[in-house]
Amino acid sequence: MPSRPPLPLVILLMVTQTIGWGTSISLIGVLAAPMRAELGLSSAELYGGPTVMFLVGAFVAPLAGRLSDRFGGLLVLCFGTPLLAAALLMLSQSSGLYTYLAAWLLFGLGMHLGLVTAAYNGLAQTAGAGAYRAIGILTLATGLCSTIFWPLTESLLNLLSWHQICLLYSGVTLLICTPIHMGLALAYGKTGQVEGKTSPPLSRAHVPPQVAGRAFGLLVAMQVLSASLGMAVAVLAIDIFVALGTPRETAVLAGSLLGVAYLLSRGLDVLLGARIGRMRLARLVYIALPLSIVPLLVCAVIGVPLPGWLAILWAMLFGMPAGLLGILRPSLPFHIFGSLNYGQRLGRLARPTDVANALAPAGFAWIMARSPEAVLWLGFGMALLSLAAMLLLSRLVSEGPEHKHYESLA
Repeated sequence: MPSRPPLPLVILLMVTQTIGWGTSISLIGVLAAPMRAELGLSSAELYGGPTVMFLVGAFVAPLAGRLSDRFGGLLVLCFGTPLLAAALLMLSQSSGLYTYLAAWLLFGLGMHLGLVTAAYNGLAQTAGAGAYRAIGILTLATGLCSTIFWPLTESLLNLLSWHQICLLYSGVTLLICTPIHMGLALAYGKTGQVEGKTSPPLSRAHVPPQVAGRAFGLLVAMQVLSASLGMAVAVLAIDIFVALGTPRETAVLAGSLLGVAYLLSRGLDVLLGARIGRMRLARLVYIALPLSIVPLLVCAVIGVPLPGWLAILWAMLFGMPAGLLGILRPSLPFHIFGSLNYGQRLGRLARPTDVANALAPAGFAWIMARSPEAVLWLGFGMALLSLAAMLLLSRLVSEGPEHKHYESLA
């Protein structure tokens, strides 16, 4: 029987990942206005910070994967978390564009070392074939971060300046998250050996070695397309609704429901995911993605203003499959290629995905300024292409008896 990750490991990683995401990429959602006013930055310069984070993260991701494979994901977290604390410290001391962007550069260096890649690989190394559900639970952190830290940071703004908030979060990261990661690394080590127990069984591959390279290429294509679409919508949803004729107050409400839909779909997968195979779930999600864009596209084509109720409904229709994409990104490579060299594969997948996440919002915004309808056609086309890649991939992946585990990708 597959082993399960120890409950304290999952809970504590949830805590540190929620703090990590809540005090990095989610931070700008609340602090954008005071930062822009005090630092004298344009909107493009302000949101260039997260762009720098993702671009640097794309460069670091493969290295983070290799390091977590060699030394253990939990140990790598111990070195990545201080980088995130240093980024927050530098952000708290920012006085202009260059120091502001330098802080986001540090966030990019720490993103895969202190967050996603090292954390997911730490779970895989601890539980082997039993890590599926734990990986799904850990993806909730990216949804919880804004749910918890947006209202928390907004409340703190009534007491502290944005400089002081960043300094406070730096201390929390260094004094809470780092000791937690050090304790987990000492307790579970590289392969989760605790009190003399042997390493957990490896998760085996579900794809024959001779087509592994082709399968990985298709996985990259579908994840890059769907991730860039999801990132663009998450950033520009309110502007898209307004451009299609939805009143701004209702557009803000509808946009805020995207996060609710993410959490709801991921929570349902955590509860019921054991009953549905990963490839079957992927097919359902990638079919739902282009279908969810159709209502907005119809309104744009026929020139009918988007009603508020439809904008709210659409946020749920798109948010549910988009939320499940967050689970599939780490769990699909684990299912398809197995747990051996899992960190290396996560790193290789993260590089093009991070680049897409960095560039997609600006690209979509540029197109939308000229034609909201063109943005929807672009999103629909990207969703169809990702579905085509998914269907081709599903023909290569076995959902029956497991294939023999292979050492590395071609």
